[in-house]
Amino acid sequence: MTVLDFIVLGVICFFIGFLVKYVDFIEDELKGSKRALLFKKISPFMGLAYGVLILLVIIVFPVLIPLAIGVILGEIVAKKIDAPGHLIAITAFVLVGVGLVFFGSLSLYTGVLIWSTTMFVALSVLFLLASLSDEFVDKYAENKKLPKIVSTGLSFRPVLEITAFIVSLVFSQWFIWVTIFSFDLAYVSFTKILPKIFSKK
Repeated sequence: MTVLDFIVLGVICFFIGFLVKYVDFIEDELKGSKRALLFKKISPFMGLAYGVLILLVIIVFPVLIPLAIGVILGEIVAKKIDAPGHLIAITAFVLVGVGLVFFGSLSLYTGVLIWSTTMFVALSVLFLLASLSDEFVDKYAENKKLPKIVSTGLSFRPVLEITAFIVSLVFSQWFIWVTIFSFDLAYVSFTKILPKIFSKK
């Protein structure tokens, strides 16, 4: 692990966070807007890009495979994959991943070798439960009038952030926390930035 590894991973995950938020924003907040039509056409390409980028990240950093599996399954179980851009992302992730496995370029066994089979499964389930917990917290926050600082903190997926930090600390695998922190930093930042950009005439 070098400083450059952390920087490259952080930048890529920040960009993935932006792409995911872009798809969310276009599909949800600009839904039905005439102005959104052009940007909505770009959304599937954004989804394709971030689906392939996630796959690239876990190929280069196989220690992140349990995190990717847990979070993606959590989003699917929570029914958050409801926009065309997200569906394309997941489809690209699965199809390209299966293709790479078929041609021998990717193996989940690599992740198992790093963690051991039991720990691999346990961490995948742990990240799945953390992801689902954050969805529950997010829905709770939406239905309550909370102070701005509290709602902002909750939008940062605190359960998953804390879980990733603890796992990173215990196993000295800081790629895990850097990944989710960089992603969330971009997602939360562009939650505030994109509306301002699109509100300009």
